[in-house]
Formats: sequence, C-alpha cells, structure tokens
Amino acid sequence: MKFIITENQYKRLGKQYITESEEPDLTLTPEDMEKVREYVIEQVKGHYEWLKKQVEEGEEHAEFLEKIKSHIKNNPDIPEKYFDYMIKDYKSKVKQHEKYKKNLEDFDFEKSVEDGIKSDIQGGAYTMSYRIRYDKWKEHALNRKLTKDDIIDLFITSLEGGSNYWYHIDLPKDIRSYGQSISEAVGNYIMEGGTITFYDDDEYERVIDDKESGEYTIQGDVVDEKSFLEDIEETKLGEVNLDRILEAITIIKEKYPRIWENILLENDDAGDADVFLQLCVMGEVVYG
Repeated sequence: MKFIITENQYKRLGKQYITESEEPDLTLTPEDMEKVREYVIEQVKGHYEWLKKQVEEGEEHAEFLEKIKSHIKNNPDIPEKYFDYMIKDYKSKVKQHEKYKKNLEDFDFEKSVEDGIKSDIQGGAYTMSYRIRYDKWKEHALNRKLTKDDIIDLFITSLEGGSNYWYHIDLPKDIRSYGQSISEAVGNYIMEGGTITFYDDDEYERVIDDKESGEYTIQGDVVDEKSFLEDIEETKLGEVNLDRILEAITIIKEKYPRIWENILLENDDAGDADVFLQLCVMGEVVYG
C-alpha cells in the first residue's frame, strides 16, 4: 500500500525540510586566500625561528663535544669507551646540526610561503584552508533544513539502538517493501504517509504473557478478545505519522537546541535519536 501526502502536509513539509540535500559552496574566496597567506606566513616565520634555535643549540652541542674529546685526549688513562654513553647523543645532535645549518643558509622565505600555501590548500584537518571550509560547511549546516535522509537516519538509529529499550511496534504486512532493513522501512513508510503505532514494550509483553497464561480465557478455548484488546490499547503510547514528525522537529528546535545542532551537523548519536523518536511518539521525553 502506498500513501498520499496531503497538500497541507506538503506545505508544512517544505517549511521543515527539503527532499534533496543542498551542497554548500566551499570555494576559497580572495579574502579566504588572504587568511591562508597570513596564517602560512606566521607558520614560516615560526619555522625560521625554530631553525635558528636548532642551529644555536647545535653549536653548543658541538662545543661541548669538543671539550669531551679534548678531556679524553689529555687523560690517556681514561678509556674512551667510558665516555661513549655521554657523547653518543651529542654526536647525533651535532650531525643533525649540520643539516639544520644548511637548511638555514638555504632558507628562502617567499618560496617557503608559496609552497606552504599550496600545501595548506591540499592539506588535511590542521590547515587554515580546512578551518575556513569547515566553518563555511558548519554555517550552512546550522541554517539548512532537514533532508528526508536525515529523518530516515534518525529512525534507523533510534529503532536499532537508541530507543529499543522502551518501544514495541506492530508492523504492516508490506513493511519490507519500503526499505532494506525494518528500521529504514519504518522511516520510509511514515515519510510516505503511513502511520505506525508504538506501545510500551514491557506493558505490551505483560499483556501478551497474560493471554498466553490463560488470563483472558473465559471457558475452554474461548478468549475474551474484547478485554485483551482493551488492555493492549492501554499499553499504546502514540501513533507516528508525518504530522507527528513535523511537530517533533518543532519541539526539538525549541527545547533541545543542542540535539537539533547535532542533527544538522550529522553528529547525532543514539541518545539524540531516542529523544527524536519519543517526541514523535509522545510529544515529550518520558523514558531515559
């Protein structure tokens, strides 16, 4: 069975979320490039000062090493191997010092800046380019509308982990035609206009156990279906449809801004998804 979304639902839907994801423009503007250049210049300056310090320390190490060698030479009774453990580290530092000294002598500030800019643009998470692009993406994300996939993902996360400690649902016979997994199918089923009823899991199971133990048996094999169905109805928590989803989104935005931000940034977890589902089902957070 396929459902038809009403015109009113469609209008509300457009205000709450969009069906296709909008990709933000992460192109670096001239102003962005100037920020990258300024950042790289500071990095190059820092590297130059670091090189100078390494060369200075290397010269100190070289002087100290010469003093040790001179001491050994002037004291022939002292085995040279006695000082091996002392000079091994200094020898390594002196060797490195020559490399730093050469790098300092050949240091080309402008070339280093230009190379640094290229590297920054192509680099990873610790570059200025990445920070600028991330800020653009975050600003876009925090001001975007939800996509259908966002909502389906929330159903998947809640039904498969975040909320499975409190709910029971009776699934339509054709539910598997709506998705590869049951949780995905439930999300699609609702988004396409269907309604799913949710029950309190513990209470629902208690009523079922009572029926199996004969609690509703009147005589012989005759079961008091009316009382049984009434008790099942008592375990009902609510029905979820498109309208309830839209109401839940409004509540999350107003009362749970942190969760709303997590959802927009695609950083939501099982706890956030649980809150979403509870708001869809009951309009408030009851469990957990």
